[in-house]
Amino acid sequence: MEKVCIVGGGESPYNGKQRAGEAGVKSEEKGDREMKRTVTLALALSLALTLLGGCANSDTPAQSAESKENFTDEMKIPYAVDLSPEDGADSAERLGDHQDSPYFAHPDVYHLESTETLTVLSRFQTMQQTSEWACGVTSALMVLNWYGELGDWNEETLAALRHPLEGELAEYPGTTLRQAMDIFDGVGGFTYTTTLDQPEIWTEDIRGWLAEGTPVMVCWNDWGGHWQVIVGYDTMGTESEQDDVILVADPYDTTDHNQDGYGVIPAERFLYNFSMYGAFPEEEGGSDMLYIAAKPVA
Repeated sequence: MEKVCIVGGGESPYNGKQRAGEAGVKSEEKGDREMKRTVTLALALSLALTLLGGCANSDTPAQSAESKENFTDEMKIPYAVDLSPEDGADSAERLGDHQDSPYFAHPDVYHLESTETLTVLSRFQTMQQTSEWACGVTSALMVLNWYGELGDWNEETLAALRHPLEGELAEYPGTTLRQAMDIFDGVGGFTYTTTLDQPEIWTEDIRGWLAEGTPVMVCWNDWGGHWQVIVGYDTMGTESEQDDVILVADPYDTTDHNQDGYGVIPAERFLYNFSMYGAFPEEEGGSDMLYIAAKPVA
């Protein structure tokens, strides 16, 4: 809040004698100035208090959604295995949290409900990957959990469902699009739409799947190559897409001062960076706009 400065100056000495009438007038003028100064100060203080009250009661949408509950583990899927105890996002569990971060708002994504502008999978639970390479496997695990189909599956057993890679990718431990498809095929009982069915998607496609209750696994160049799950989309009530927001379940959520497993991404920036830039060969599903929208067979 800006400081309100009340500036008043003293009277300059008067050279020469004052006439009696003039002295009386000056005395009245001085009284008037003091009265005006008092009234001005009172009005300034009143305005300041009004502004403070307004600031206290006018929360932004992000502030309205904030809750200390999203610094608990209510939204977390319990760990069943640890693929690599020395690394993975789980090895830094909550170490970078700052509840009063001046740089990041912390919407309580777990408890958000859909509105006229926001489409969200309310109470979608998250997990942090337990190795550096398991983002695809952990993302698939979160999707299975969303549908209540996780059962005894864990990161290790889901990873084993993927076909081995050959050639230049033989030593690559991560997950290609076709390997992500292997996971849902191996679990069984799922149907899905992928990049191979519809090579290009845009905002209306994402919103459509979310409206049906279908999370969308995506692989893009975050972290140099990373799988996440889109669980929410907000148009912000405008026709422009430049202010649209994507909410993701992020298995490597270590950089936004709240490791609740959720991330907030500018939608347009995401879509224009939705590529692995040639990292995967075409026989593995390619590298551009990699996604899988899976759901149980009806």
